Amino acid sequence: MKITILENNNAELKNLLSILNEWSSTNSTRLTINTYQSSEELLENDSNCYIDTDIFLLDIEMGNISGLELAKILRMNNYTGFIIFLTAFKDYVFEGYNVHAFNFFVKPINKSLLFQCLDEIKEKMASNFYTYKNKNKETRFIPFNDIIFFLSNSHYTDITTSKAIYSQYASLKTILNTLPRQFIQVHKSCIVNMDHIYKISKNKIYLSNGSSVAIGRLYLAQFKKTFLNYSTRISLSYKHLQ
Repeated sequence: MKITILENNNAELKNLLSILNEWSSTNSTRLTINTYQSSEELLENDSNCYIDTDIFLLDIEMGNISGLELAKILRMNNYTGFIIFLTAFKDYVFEGYNVHAFNFFVKPINKSLLFQCLDEIKEKMASNFYTYKNKNKETRFIPFNDIIFFLSNSHYTDITTSKAIYSQYASLKTILNTLPRQFIQVHKSCIVNMDHIYKISKNKIYLSNGSSVAIGRLYLAQFKKTFLNYSTRISLSYKHLQ
């Protein structure tokens, strides 16, 4: 789990890191933590923060770009993860709703309350996120809705999302057993997210990122049946699948 912290008070930062490390040890969850003292520093040095950060812990009272302003920038860049605000003032709590903040903590941070918050996030990520270990053996979380397709690549499987491509050392068969119902195998080397299908022509699927994948002959009949049952919300007749 990757956490990015924006905090310019060293004492508060030290306390926060202590709480996070204790939670990590207690829950056997490895954390990768990046810390910054200003929004400008974060934006300049972590260009991938929109993509691979699971949780942002943002101090609201900052310099030129406040934590609230940074949260707006994150959401404008399609960040869909968890944002938690840290502040010495309760007055900001309602402003957090404008950027869909997950929680709001008044300093000094209460350890028990932050533990509860992290437990809830971990539970949500387990049900709404695809969990895997990358090549560095770090546990990563990807929202299922962001995944477009899985593609077998030798001993690895590439995970193509709306933002980036990740790699996992696992077989498609192993992965398929962990996925929700919107995913279907369409080829011996490919699993697609049916929510990202926008066109089907003969034996080819066109996906939301502009790519296309072939439907294997042995998978075609089952794919047609499953996709039609799943896509009742879509005006699509059987002839379009011919």
